[in-house]
Order: sequence, then C-alpha cells, then structure tokens
Amino acid sequence: MWMTLTALATGVALAHPVEPAQREVLLTVTHAQIPSKAFHTARDVSIWVPDGLASTSTRFPVVVFPDAEEKGQFRSALANIQFLVDRKLIPPLLVVGVPYLANRRHELTPPATGSTAQLYPAAGGADQTMQFMADELLPWIDAHYPTLPTRVLVGHSLGGLYALYVMTSRPDVFRIVIALSPPVNWNDGTFSTETATRLATDTLHSRTLFLASGGLEPPIDEPTTAFAARLRTLLDSLHTNHLRFERRRYPRDTHEMTPLPGLVDGLRMAFDPILVPIDSVIGDLAARHVQDSSVIRTTAQQLESRYAAGAATLGVPGAFPEAPLDVLGGYSLDAKQPSLAVQLFRENRDRYPHSSNAHESMGEGLLAIGDTADAVGEFHSAVTIATAELQKPGSVVTLGHERDVKAAAVAQLQALHKDQTTSRQ
Repeated sequence: MWMTLTALATGVALAHPVEPAQREVLLTVTHAQIPSKAFHTARDVSIWVPDGLASTSTRFPVVVFPDAEEKGQFRSALANIQFLVDRKLIPPLLVVGVPYLANRRHELTPPATGSTAQLYPAAGGADQTMQFMADELLPWIDAHYPTLPTRVLVGHSLGGLYALYVMTSRPDVFRIVIALSPPVNWNDGTFSTETATRLATDTLHSRTLFLASGGLEPPIDEPTTAFAARLRTLLDSLHTNHLRFERRRYPRDTHEMTPLPGLVDGLRMAFDPILVPIDSVIGDLAARHVQDSSVIRTTAQQLESRYAAGAATLGVPGAFPEAPLDVLGGYSLDAKQPSLAVQLFRENRDRYPHSSNAHESMGEGLLAIGDTADAVGEFHSAVTIATAELQKPGSVVTLGHERDVKAAAVAQLQALHKDQTTSRQ
C-alpha cells in the first residue's frame, strides 16, 4: 500500500497493475424509520451497538445524539465510545443518532425572546423534538433493543442548548446530560439564570451534568463559565447532592473542536461511580505490605459496596466487574494467601463462566493449594474459551488479552505434563 502511494505521488510508473484494496467497514450503523406523530412523518435515525455485542444478551444504556447529520462528528463519537468500552472505562452503550428533519435552528431551540428572537426567527421547535425523543423514539428503541433505563443525551452547540432545555423541561427522561459549547446566553441570558436555578432546586431527580466549552470560542465560553459558577454556587448553598456536576474548559479548542475531548471526558465523568480504582487500591496495599487475608477480603467487600452504590445511582446492573476481583486474587497469591486467592478466583469464575481469564486464574489458584487435577480442568477450559474468542472480531486489546490468556494456560499445561512425565521416569 505504501509503495503504491509513493509511486503515484512521485510519478513513477508501476511495472504491474495493482489490485484495488479491499475496503473494511470499521463502524456499522443500522438505519430505522421511526413513525412520529409529533412531526407527522417518519424520522430516520442511526442505531449503533459496540462491536461484538449486537447478538449478545447484553443490556445497554442508551445514548442519544441530536446532531447525527454531522457525519464526521457522529463517526468520531462512535469510535471514541468503542475505544472507551474496549478499555472498560464505560459500560457498553447503545447509541442513537438523530439528524434534524428540516431546520436545525428550529428543531433544537427553545422559544426565543428579545435579541435572540431577531437572530433566530425560526427558533422554538425544541418541545416538538423533545416529544419525539421522549415519547416516540425511546419507547421504540426499548421495544426493539435490550436496553437499560439509563439515558444519556449528548449535544453540541445548539444541541447542547437543547440538552440543557430538556433537563429542566423533562427531567425524568435523561439521567445523564453532556452539554458541549451550549449558547447559554440564549434569550439575553435569562435562559442561563433560569436553568441554573431549576437544576439546583430540583431535588426529585438524581442526575449528572457535564458542561464544557473551548477557550477559543469567547462568545460561548464566557457565558458558559458564568453559568457554571452560578450553578455551582447554588448547589453549594443548598447542600444537595442530587446533581453530579462537572465543568470542563478546553483552553486550546475552538467551537468545532469541543465535541472531541468533551464527549470522552463527559462519558468518563458520568460513569466514574462504577469505575473500580483497582490500580490505586493494589498500590496502597503493596505500599503498606498488607498480607493479612482479612484486610484483603475487607478491601474486596468495600470495592463491591462502592460499585453497587454507584450502579444504583446510574441505573445500571450491579454485577461487579471481573478485573478487580481477579487482580485482588493475584495480590493474595503474592501475599502468600492462596486459600483466599482461590475464594476470590472462584467467585469470579462463577460470575463469569464464559471468561477464559477467570478459568485461567482459577487454575493458578488451585495449583497454589496443590489441587493439580482441578487446575488442569480450569486450564483446559481457559484454552477452549480463548480459542473460540480469537475466532471472533474484536479490538486489539481484547484479542491480545485472549492470546495472552491462552498462552499462559497452555504453558501451565505443558509444565504440568512435563512434571508428570519426569515423575514417572
């Protein structure tokens, strides 16, 4: 491929014709026509599920993008979500892209007054769009896909304005809102004041708001900064925790660039309550040279309790992820606590019976307590599962992990076979 491009660029004739490269589809979306009474027509939407999960029983939080007609931005969002899912920084998400139907400045804007009405004479269709999303689109998605009740709304520019408007107008619909570069000075600033007050005083709905703007978009950045300060002051004065709020400013970014870092940071912030900080926990245990099995077990219980509480606030399943317990089991082996390691590994294997890693780790634990026969069975299970997983499409991270697990299990089986052969001789 590089030789072909170089030759064409320099004008060198090729000795042999080059066959066209096969195109690989990296992101696949499904289009659906959603009947809409609100718009008196069907709305075309794009639906995306992370790679490898379309045919599984996984249930998904739903992310809605009201600006899917901007193909570059939408594809970038899908790629970044896949990246975060692969690295287990967020749960798998089902994404719904909603292009505007006829007039974006109408469909994404609240009613306009004052000087805003002069700049946006067609404004005022946000309620119609909100009716479609809340009462038609989301019920249709729930009926056709395995969803969770957690809803995320991501909007940029007028889409961000729309997202904030939805938060106060239909607070029951979206648990998480990511508003990127919203023109909060709408209606000569009254929108900003009213929205901050409504968000701060609504103690009936537990929600998350991530708000971002760029340092190179002063007309957006300055009002957004003032809005964030006002909202934070109100939240602090009311001593309430019903709204998780974070404001992020990107000093080097223009209006067009904030969707790129803002989406990644917003999703990470939103799902932080279910991110288990296992690396820092293990670092702390190692720094204190903890070898007491009761301390390690208590640590595991505390992490699970923290995760369950975070999952409850987000409305996602409370199943503790596989990796943290696996790491704690490995730490237990290093701390000369093999019995505890086997307990932790067994819990993980029982929760994740289709994980090659869970079986391989279980085998390691069983070896440590001298149960060779059962360890062999676990290693064989790990090899079988990993071999099957390697035949499926997946990310470099996922496939690399499966190869490593398979190699480790094979190495253990070979070592055990060698030991048995030597002992017979």
